[in-house]
Amino acid sequence: MDRSVFTLTLYIELNLFAFAIMMVLLLFTKSRKNKLLLDQRLFIFMAISNAILLIFDTAMVLLDGTQGQNFRTLLFASTFVYYIFNTLICLFWYLYIHYYVYRNKAALIKQLPYVSIPFFIVFILSILSLFGNFAFDIDKANVYHRGRYFFVMAFICFMYIAFAYLLLIIKRKNIKTREFLSLMLFAIPAVIGGIIQVIIYGISLLWICATLSLLIIYINIQNTQLYKDYLTDLYNRRQFDNYIRAKINSSNNKRIAGFMIDIDSFKKINDVYGHDYGDTALKSTAKILRDTFSDNDFIARYGGDEFVVVVELNDDDPYEFIDKVNYNIEAFNTKKELPFRIGISIGYSIHIPGETLTDFFRKMDKMMYINKAKTRELL
Repeated sequence: MDRSVFTLTLYIELNLFAFAIMMVLLLFTKSRKNKLLLDQRLFIFMAISNAILLIFDTAMVLLDGTQGQNFRTLLFASTFVYYIFNTLICLFWYLYIHYYVYRNKAALIKQLPYVSIPFFIVFILSILSLFGNFAFDIDKANVYHRGRYFFVMAFICFMYIAFAYLLLIIKRKNIKTREFLSLMLFAIPAVIGGIIQVIIYGISLLWICATLSLLIIYINIQNTQLYKDYLTDLYNRRQFDNYIRAKINSSNNKRIAGFMIDIDSFKKINDVYGHDYGDTALKSTAKILRDTFSDNDFIARYGGDEFVVVVELNDDDPYEFIDKVNYNIEAFNTKKELPFRIGISIGYSIHIPGETLTDFFRKMDKMMYINKAKTRELL
C-alpha cells in the first residue's frame, strides 16, 4: 500500500497523541483513593481497550506490506488482537450504558453470558483467520485484507452500539440532559473519523476519534463523580466546601443564607425498615429539595442524613424557603409512597460580612438542633 512518509509520520504522531490522552485519563481515574464503581471500572476497560487498539492499529500500518516471515507473524498477531479488541470495546460500551441506565449490577451479571456470545463469535472467526480467509486475510505479499466474514464483526459491533443507544432512548427521562447528550454524541467523532478515512484511503482515524469520545464522557460524566454524591446525585461535601468559600469571598455584599437540613429519626428508619428504605428516604428528600429550590441555589448532601443549601437572598425571607420545604415534605407524605413519614429539622443562618465559615456553620447547626429538639417534644 503506497503511503507518503509525511502521511505515515502524521498518522503515527496522532496515534501516539491519542494514546497519551488515554494514559492520562487512566492515571486520573485510577489515582482516586475511593473504591471505583462498576461504571468507572467499565470506563477504564474501554480506555484500556482503546489504548490497545491504537497500539496495534499503528503496528498494522507499519507492518503492512513488509517482507519477511517474522514481520508476517507480527502482522497476523497484531491484526488478531486488533479484531478482538475492536469488538470488545463495543461490548464494554453496551455494558457501560446498561449499568449507567439501570444501576443494577446483578442484572448486568445475569445477562453477561448472553451478550458475550457475539463477541465470542468474532473471537472464533479471528482464530480461524490465522489459518484461512475468514474475518481477515493477509496475502503472500504480507498485505492485510478484510476477510470473507468481515461483515460479521462489523454487524456485531454495530448491534452492540445500536442496543446501547436504544437503552439510552428508552430511559431518557432518567438521565440528565447534559449526560444524555454526552452519551448520545459518543459515536459522532467516530463517524467523522470514518468520513476522513474514506477521503484519505488507507488511514484509519476511528480510534483516534474514539479517544475524543471517551474524553468527552470523562469530562462530562465520569469526572462529575469527584464532586457528586452517588446516592442522591447532589453535590458532595468536598464540592460544598469549595463552593461556600468561593461564594463568601466573592459575595460583593450580597446576602447569603445557608440552610442545614436533617432527616428526623433516620436511624430508626434504618433499624425498623432496613437500609434500602433509608436510602430511599435520602433520595426522596434530595428530590424534594431540588424541586423546592432553584437551579441557581446550591444543594449538597453534607454527610449521613444531613443536607445543606446555600441561597443568595434578594428580598426573600429565609422562612419562606423553610415553609416551602415543609410544605413539599408534607405533600410528599400525603402520597404515602413510603411506609413511614419523612420528617425534617431545618436550621438557617445569614452570613454576616467578615464572619468566619466556622461561625456561619455553627449558627446553622445550632438552630437545626433546636428545631430537632422541639420536634421531639411534640412527639
